[in-house]
Amino acid sequence: MKKDSLIYTVIFSFVITFVFVFILAVAYKGTSERVQKYQKISEAKAYLSASGIKLNPDEDPEAKFSKIFGDDFENKEVLIAKINSENIFLSRFSGKGLWGTISGVIAVNSRIDKIIGIEITSHSETPGLGGRIEEAWFLNQFRGEKVPDNIQIVMGTGRGDTISDNGLIDGITGATRTSESVENIINNKLLQLRDLKRRGEI
Repeated sequence: MKKDSLIYTVIFSFVITFVFVFILAVAYKGTSERVQKYQKISEAKAYLSASGIKLNPDEDPEAKFSKIFGDDFENKEVLIAKINSENIFLSRFSGKGLWGTISGVIAVNSRIDKIIGIEITSHSETPGLGGRIEEAWFLNQFRGEKVPDNIQIVMGTGRGDTISDNGLIDGITGATRTSESVENIINNKLLQLRDLKRRGEI
């Protein structure tokens, strides 16, 4: 068979494609359990961090999570836990960012007028710009923030030093659209939690 023939090209392309797909399938199968384990650990850490719970270096995140929140949480919209003698609500959130979905966890007090903390678990925002929503300086602004109504992300210094206790959060310089997305996502989640509480579902 001539190497410059159409049939040779088609067969060669098919074989190469099959080999690469087979290698990827084997790699996926071999690492799927490890990936799922890592995802569970990451999610446990996110819930604990949003709740203001610090882990010691030798502590197992999953074990501590189960002790506080229980094991049956996969299909629950809202988790309720008692932290420092106070009931708090925790819930996953997600919404549209600039380039993809932004997901995370939020913890609020039982009156839903104060944010205990938030954590970003996944996003597709631009590294160095919108991707900074996962940085500590940005997330720490939400800790203990009173929100009798909504949060508002303002374009301040971009360093997280906007002093407020009324829902004002310092946005990310150069990432206005991502900041607006986070504002909308958090406010929608707060609205949903308040509606659930009003209906007596939490």
